[in-house]
Amino acid sequence: MIKWFRDKLHERNLQVLGLFTVIGAFIMTFCSYTSPAFYFDTSPDNNAFFTVGKAMMHGIVPYKDIFEQKGPYVYLLHGLAYLVSSRSFLLIFIVEIITLVAAMFLVYRLAILLGTPALPALLTGILVPSLLLYHPYYDYGDTVEFFTLPLLISLVYFMVKLDRNQLNGSRGGYAAQGAIVGVVLLSKYTLLGAWIVFYLLLMGRLVVTKRWRELGKLVAWSAIGFLATTLPWLVYFLATGSLGAFINVYVLFNTHVYLTSSVAFFANLVQSTTLVSQFYLSNVIFFGLGIIGTLVVMFQPAIFHDPFMRGTYLLTNLGADLFALYGYQANAVYQYYQLIYFAFFILPFVYLCQWAFKRVPLPTGDAPFPILATLVFSLLLVLGVNNNVTNSKVFPNNSAITEAETTRPQQPAQVVFGRLMRTETPANTKLTLLNYGSIDMGFYTASGAVPNTYYFQNYNIPQSAAPQILASQQAVIKDQDVEWVVLNTPAGRNVKQWSGVAGRISSGDLNPGTAKMSKMLLKRYRPVAQHSQIFEGVNETYWLFKRR
Repeated sequence: MIKWFRDKLHERNLQVLGLFTVIGAFIMTFCSYTSPAFYFDTSPDNNAFFTVGKAMMHGIVPYKDIFEQKGPYVYLLHGLAYLVSSRSFLLIFIVEIITLVAAMFLVYRLAILLGTPALPALLTGILVPSLLLYHPYYDYGDTVEFFTLPLLISLVYFMVKLDRNQLNGSRGGYAAQGAIVGVVLLSKYTLLGAWIVFYLLLMGRLVVTKRWRELGKLVAWSAIGFLATTLPWLVYFLATGSLGAFINVYVLFNTHVYLTSSVAFFANLVQSTTLVSQFYLSNVIFFGLGIIGTLVVMFQPAIFHDPFMRGTYLLTNLGADLFALYGYQANAVYQYYQLIYFAFFILPFVYLCQWAFKRVPLPTGDAPFPILATLVFSLLLVLGVNNNVTNSKVFPNNSAITEAETTRPQQPAQVVFGRLMRTETPANTKLTLLNYGSIDMGFYTASGAVPNTYYFQNYNIPQSAAPQILASQQAVIKDQDVEWVVLNTPAGRNVKQWSGVAGRISSGDLNPGTAKMSKMLLKRYRPVAQHSQIFEGVNETYWLFKRR
C-alpha cells in the first residue's frame, strides 16, 4: 500500500494536478466573492441560488413552492453548500477551485495531445486562469457559465481526440458527454448550443458513411450518460407533483417572459449574431483569439487532421455563441452570459503558447525557474484582468462594505442586518423575511431565514411582464405574513421618495420603487436599521423593517 501511494505521488498527472490545485486555490481566494477572504458574497444571483437550495433542504420544492428560474442542478449544489455551512458559500468556493483546476488540467492535457512538450504544456496550463477569470465576464463567481467552462473545454478535447482516432470514440467519452448534456440541460439550457451542433454533425457523418456500429455506440452510451443525470430529477418531480410547475417555470416562463425578444426565429438569429460580433470586436484579445485564432485552427492541419472535424469545431463554436444569446436584445445581455465564449478561446490559446514556447530556450525536463517565473507572470495577469480583490478584506472598509467615514472595522449591510434579525428573533420562533422588489440581496443567507413565500424576490423583467410578482409581495406585507422586510433605495432617499425607473429593477439591483407602497408598509412595519454601501457602482441604502 505504501509503495502504491509512493508510486502515485510520482505520477506526472498527479503532480501537475497538485500544482494546479495550489495555484487555483490561491487565485480563487482573491477573485471569487465566495471566498472567505471576502466579507460577504453580495451577488444577487448567487444568493438566490443559495436561498432556493436552502429551501430544498427544508422540504420546499423548487418551481412548485418557491419561484426561481434556473435549473435544479444549480439549487442542488447550493443546497449542499447550505448543509456544509448554513450562512456562507464555503462549498461553492471549493467547487470554484475544482472548476478552475479542471480547466487548467484540461488545457494541459490538450496541449500534450497537440504535441506540446511536457514543460511548455505545464506553463500553458498555469497561464490560462488570466483568460478564464477576465472581468467583468467573470464577475462575482458562482455562475453556471463558469462551472460550464471545463465541461465545454472537455468537448473541445474530445473533438481533438476523435480527430486523432478517425472518429472512433470511447464508450466512456460518449457517456461522459451525454452526462454533461443532462447536467447543462438542467442547469441552464441556453448553454447547450455546442453539444447540439456536435451531436447532429457527428451522427450525420456516421449515417452518411454508414458506420452503424460507431453510430450505435455513440447513441447508446451518450443516452446512458444522459439518463443517469436526468432520470433522477424526473423521479423527483413526479414524486413531489411538481413536473408541471417545473415545465411552466423553467421552460415556458424562461422562453416567453424572461427572454426579451418576441420576433421570428431568423430575426432572433440575426440579432444574436450581431451581439456575438459586437463581443468579438469589443476587445483586441477577443478578436485575436476568437476571430484570428479560430481561422488559424481552421487552416492549420497540425491541429485537426480531418476537414470534417475542422468544420465541426467551427460550427460547435458558432452554436455555443449564438444559442447563449438567442432571444436577447443588446440592452438585456449581462456580460457574464458571454463567459461561455471563452471556452473556444482555449484551442487558439494553446496553439499560440505552443508557437511562443518553441521560440524560448526551455529545458527539456521540468525546471523550477521557468515554472516560478510563469506562475508570477500569470498571477500578475490575473490581477490585471480581475480587480475583485479590492472589495475583499485586504481592503477594510472599502466602498462595497460601507460609505461611513470611520476607521472602525465595518461589515456590509447583509451581515449587520442578519445578526440583528437573529438576535431579535426568539430562539423558538421561525425567522421570517421578505426581500422586497429586488433580486435576493443576501439577507436570507446572512440571517439564515428560509422563505415562506412563493415570490421571495423580484426578477430582471418589467413589472408589466409579470405583475403577479410584486402584487404577491405587497400582499405578504399587507397581511404581515413575515416578521422582517428588507429593501433598498438610492442613498439619500427614503421609502417615500423612491419612485423607481420604468417599472423594473434598475442599476445596482434597485427595486422598481417604494413610494406607492410606502404608506402600507409603514403602517404595518417600522424601520429598525439602515446601512449605505456601493453595489455595482450605485450608492444605495439598505433598509430593515420589523413587524409592528
